[in-house]
Amino acid sequence: MTSTSSVDTSSQGINNALQGSSASAADLQNNFLTMLVTQMNNQDPLNPMDNSQLTSQLAQISQVSGMQTMNNTLQALLSQVAASRAMDSASLIGHTVMVPGNTTTVAGGVPTQIGVDLPSTADAVTVNVLDKDGNIVRTIDMKGQVAGVHDITWDGKNDAGVPVADGDYTFKVAATADGKDVSPVALVYGKVNSISGDSTGVLVDIGNGRTASVDDVRRIL
Repeated sequence: MTSTSSVDTSSQGINNALQGSSASAADLQNNFLTMLVTQMNNQDPLNPMDNSQLTSQLAQISQVSGMQTMNNTLQALLSQVAASRAMDSASLIGHTVMVPGNTTTVAGGVPTQIGVDLPSTADAVTVNVLDKDGNIVRTIDMKGQVAGVHDITWDGKNDAGVPVADGDYTFKVAATADGKDVSPVALVYGKVNSISGDSTGVLVDIGNGRTASVDDVRRIL
C-alpha cells in the first residue's frame, strides 16, 4: 500500500503553487484531481484523508480560476477600449495640437510656436532659448502667470535684438511661486499626421519622428 506521506507532499505542492501563482488554474485542477484519486486509493483506514483540507484547496483553485477568467475579460475590455479610443482620436488628424516638448525650429526667421503648462499659479516664469551648442540666445521674462496653458512669445531674435540663424533650438522653462518650483511643462505645437497605438496607449504623430500620448494633448487648434 502506498503511504500517505507522498500524498501529503503532493498536497503541499499544490498549496505552494497556489501561493506562488506558479501554475495555471487548469494545471492546479488536474493536480488536485490526481491527488484526490491517489488519496482515495491509498488512504489509511485508520487515518482517513482530511476532507476539510481538500475542500479548502478546491476553493482556492476555484478562486484562482475565477481571477484568471476575470483578468482575461479585463484584458479583452481594455483592448476594446483602446481600439475605440484610437478610432475616436482619428478626428485629430490634420489638426494642430499642443503637446509636451522642448524644441522649436526657426525657418525664414520665424520660430515654431511653443508654450508652457503651469500646474499652479507662478509669480515668476522665465524661458531660456538655447542653440544647438547649449548657449542661451534669448531669455524671455513672462513675469507672473496663473495656472494653465500659456503661449510663449518669441520673435526669433536673440537678446541683442538680432534675428537668430535658421535651425533647431531648444528651450527651458523655470517657474516659481514664493521661491518654490511649480514644475512647469514645456509645450510645442505640431500637426497630427496619424494616430497609432502601442502598449502605452494611443499616440499622435506630429512629424519629424515626434509622437505623444493623446492623453498629453493640452490644446487642439
